[in-house]
Amino acid sequence: MNIQDHRDSPSDAESGTISVCSLETTPLLSTSPSSASLEVAKRDTHEPYTSVARQEVWWMASSSSLTIITLMLQSSFFFVNVMAVSHLGTRELAAMSLSVTCMGIIALAPSFGLMSAMDTFCSTAYTASRDKTLVGFHFQRGLIAAFVHLIVVAPILWNVERLLLALGQEPSIAALSGTYLRINILGVLPWSIFEACKRYLQAQGIMRAGTIIIVIIAPIHWFNNFLFVRSTTYGLGFIGAPIVSVVTNWLVCIGIIIYICNSRATETWGGWDLRALRNMSEYYRLAIPSVITVCAEWVGFELLTIGTSYFGASQLAGQAIILNTVGLIFQISNGLGYGTSPRIGNLIGAGKPRQARIAGDVAIVSSAFIGFLGLLFFIFCGAWWTTVYTLDPDVIREAAKLMPVACVFIISDGLNAVLGAILRGLGRQQASANIYIFGFYFCAVPISLYMGYWQHMEALGLWWGLCIGVMISSILQFVYIYKWVDWKDEVRLCLMRLQNSAEAE
Repeated sequence: MNIQDHRDSPSDAESGTISVCSLETTPLLSTSPSSASLEVAKRDTHEPYTSVARQEVWWMASSSSLTIITLMLQSSFFFVNVMAVSHLGTRELAAMSLSVTCMGIIALAPSFGLMSAMDTFCSTAYTASRDKTLVGFHFQRGLIAAFVHLIVVAPILWNVERLLLALGQEPSIAALSGTYLRINILGVLPWSIFEACKRYLQAQGIMRAGTIIIVIIAPIHWFNNFLFVRSTTYGLGFIGAPIVSVVTNWLVCIGIIIYICNSRATETWGGWDLRALRNMSEYYRLAIPSVITVCAEWVGFELLTIGTSYFGASQLAGQAIILNTVGLIFQISNGLGYGTSPRIGNLIGAGKPRQARIAGDVAIVSSAFIGFLGLLFFIFCGAWWTTVYTLDPDVIREAAKLMPVACVFIISDGLNAVLGAILRGLGRQQASANIYIFGFYFCAVPISLYMGYWQHMEALGLWWGLCIGVMISSILQFVYIYKWVDWKDEVRLCLMRLQNSAEAE
């Protein structure tokens, strides 16, 4: 496969003209970036706003709902692991919680960010390029990034026990955490490949693949947790938990590869090409800001848990209940965002910026509505929901204190997820990263420390600080999108990005 095949001929690109016979269905890369505005005038929708919005609502209901289900089921893997290990003892549960935190910050969050660059490259390439194998070309770059990431983080995960001991962690817990993470090294690569495959398929409008695979694998994961962790006959105890996670990661990875091989997605796979190794800097230019964005939010939540641990077991347990509930509701908006991102990229790549902007509007309104439903849940069912977790009156009281801030938080955090997804679809990861750094590290962390410790508001103060940071991030992203983004010009930028990325050094 020759990279030159992905690009326009020199004569077309240099002339800056659009062929008279160019149709709306002609791939956008058949024109030059300087002629993008003329092509947009022919391609973009001129239907009334409400008509286009209704179409996008229907698309969202039929497509994004599948990504939501996938994320909810993936979240169940962790909860089942916790339930299985919690029966082994407090020390084992503490070690697993610490291990999951380390795994998230060191391996999963960066990998998630690296794969997010595919939301931009693959989705725009699918609609903008004459040669659809350009989608597979960018998919290969995502896989390369995943492999390089594993090489970097594997030694760190292998030596986490030493790091925890240096930080003053209890030796027995550090030893268990080290064992958990060393085994889980084997699951990082298949997990990353699965995420890359999901984005590869979603860029082509295939949303159900991840859901189908997770629905099949989830019961196997649940059963394996009982068999290898809790079973008195076959159980391996604590080390059974990471083994089960590794097995599950490989199963979902193999499952989605089998799905790809038997779907229309094979049309966009042009075979392995060593040229994908060249000019990887263009891929990392979007991937690294995505890593910063994901890690900023991920670390923010982990710091919230660590900070609350200094205020006693009751407050830690109460905030854990609220955090768990908020996390479940957030997965709905998060799934909406991961469906919106490739949709925005597809429409920009097709030269339809007005429809892309309306799709973004619909996603934002939908996220706000989801947050409002979550608010109603806390108001009318919050007291009952807390009793599902515990009957301890002290924990129930602490959870009740956090519910008002949680009501504000779920709306802001959901909007944050969708607004970030819109920026990913536009290839504006750098702007999103800058906003997240400012919102979380320059606002949320200092405000949380001030309110939690200096104002003696404890867990409530930490939550309000994080909530304010999330609100600032969502407001800044909203202003950036509707004040500084020229949606028509995004088509030109899309063409330049794809052409630059396909150039061999």
